[in-house]
Amino acid sequence: MKNIKLIFFALVSLLVVLPLYTYAGTITNQNGVVMTEEEYNNFLKAYTEESIMFMTQEKYDHLKEFDFSNVETKTIYVETKYNPHLGITTDKVISKEQYDKINPGLKPNLDTGGDYEETTAKTFSLSLAGGTTWNHITATATWKSIPSTRSFDLIGFRGYGFRFREGSQSGEQIYKENGSYQYVSYGYNGTNIKKFNRTDGINAGYGISMNIVNNTISYLQTTTDCDVTPTIDHPSIYASYQHAVKDITLADSQSYTLGGSGLGYVFVFNNGMYQYYDAMNGLYLTY
Repeated sequence: MKNIKLIFFALVSLLVVLPLYTYAGTITNQNGVVMTEEEYNNFLKAYTEESIMFMTQEKYDHLKEFDFSNVETKTIYVETKYNPHLGITTDKVISKEQYDKINPGLKPNLDTGGDYEETTAKTFSLSLAGGTTWNHITATATWKSIPSTRSFDLIGFRGYGFRFREGSQSGEQIYKENGSYQYVSYGYNGTNIKKFNRTDGINAGYGISMNIVNNTISYLQTTTDCDVTPTIDHPSIYASYQHAVKDITLADSQSYTLGGSGLGYVFVFNNGMYQYYDAMNGLYLTY
């Protein structure tokens, strides 16, 4: 992995994953966390099975604060084509049926002009689980075909009428190498996160720069989650995932502010950095 020293100051973990274990109506993940089948099925409304594999006891205890039996979720399926010769990236939101037909082993192909064009595909989802005071939001991007460019991708949230709970922000990058799942964790106080406050001090959102592993992998997923509470009637939460189509530095990836005119309704660049990202559509939910 490039620039490993730039990975979060918080815990960075690499683990080999075995299947989840099921015993008499309970499920035990790779960290020894025991949950009921009902809890597991409810978590699947907001998290992937791979994320649940790595859930810690601390996180499990925290998530029990929220109601995962009724989760609001939005998902998009995206096909991206990138022509490195022309420096042009095009994203197209497609149906699940079209997405399912895409060959996960896609390679760069020659186009009619003699240049090559890389085609990748991924899903992006946003979910919100309710709670008494705080609500829990999760955003996950899962790749179907692994991108050839691996640099600092961005994932994060912007809130309108939401306060973000400081210390709840986290992220993870999960990948599969040589048949085994491994992961990198990002904490709320590391060097890869950038948080924003309104003028009244209320936390308005954040982004995490994830240095995508440069190994030979067959699975790639990035996730971030945190707690929010409304400060107005009918607040909205916006989520964005932006893939870097060219190599950039951590500092370059963090040269953004937050705003509705930004990439995916979240990341605003004013220094030409837009061209370094695929400009994928974002998602939003109104509470």
